[in-house]
Amino acid sequence: MPREYSSLRFIVVGAGGTGSFAAPAIARLVFELKQQNRPTEMLIVDPDVVESGNIPRSNFCAAEVGRFKAQTLAERITMAWGIETQYACERFDPDKHLKQSTSDYRSLTVITGCVDNYLARRDIHRAVDEFRGYSSADAPNLWWIDGGNGRSSGQVLLGSNTKRIKPEQHFTGTSICRSLPAPSLVHPDLLAEEKTAPETERLEALSCPDRIRLGEQSLNVNQRVAVEMAEMLSAMFLTRSLKRFATYFDLETGTSRSLYCTPEQVAAAITKKK
Repeated sequence: MPREYSSLRFIVVGAGGTGSFAAPAIARLVFELKQQNRPTEMLIVDPDVVESGNIPRSNFCAAEVGRFKAQTLAERITMAWGIETQYACERFDPDKHLKQSTSDYRSLTVITGCVDNYLARRDIHRAVDEFRGYSSADAPNLWWIDGGNGRSSGQVLLGSNTKRIKPEQHFTGTSICRSLPAPSLVHPDLLAEEKTAPETERLEALSCPDRIRLGEQSLNVNQRVAVEMAEMLSAMFLTRSLKRFATYFDLETGTSRSLYCTPEQVAAAITKKK
C-alpha cells in the first residue's frame, strides 16, 4: 500500500499545537515527492488566528500574533520550499475541501487530523466514511492519520476503513496490506463526548504557557506527535516501507510502542475496543 495514484493531496486539518509542527514536516515530504516528479499538493485548514498564548507551544512567533494560522503556515512553506501551499481560514468542510480531491478515481487524499476535540474528529470520521469512494474489495483512495496527546504522552493512528470488516480482508494474501481500520475504529473514544471534571475545567482556563510552567503540558509533546505523523507518511509514500499503523509514546518514561501491519495486530486493535 498505498495503491497506485496519479496525484496525491495532503489536507492538514488543524494548525494549532500539533498542526503547526506537522504542516512544515509534511511539506518536506511534499518537496521530496515533487523532486521525484510525483504530483503532490497540500492544503491547511484552520479558522483560528495566532494568539500570544499559542507561543511557544505552537510553531509560531510573536510577529505572527493576530494572523490566521493556516495562512501563516502556508505562506511560510511556500517561501521556504517553493511549494504552492493552499490554505482555508475556516472550519473543515468535507463538501468544500474534500469532494474535489476524491472525484478522480486515480487521486489519493490523506486527511492529517491535528485536532483536539471529539466534534472535529467526528467531522473527519464522517468525511472518510462518506467520501472514501471504494467498496470493501478495493484499495482506498482516502486515508486518515490522527495525532493526539495528553500532558506528556500521545498517539498517532493511521487508517482508511470506517466499517468493521474481518482483519484478513485488509490484506492481499498474507503479507500485502492494502487498507487499515480507521483511527475511530481502533479508538472509538475519539468520537465520544468528553466528560469535563472540575480539575480539567481549571486547566482549560489556563493559557498554554501557564500549563507548561505548571507542568501540566509538556513543551515538546506536540512536536513529538508531528514527527511520528510525518515519519509514518514518509514511510508510506516516500520509501514505501510502512510497517506500523499505531504508535503510542510517553515522554516522561521515555517509552514507546507500536502496532504493526499484520492480520494479528489489526485483529487485536479492533476487537479490544468494542
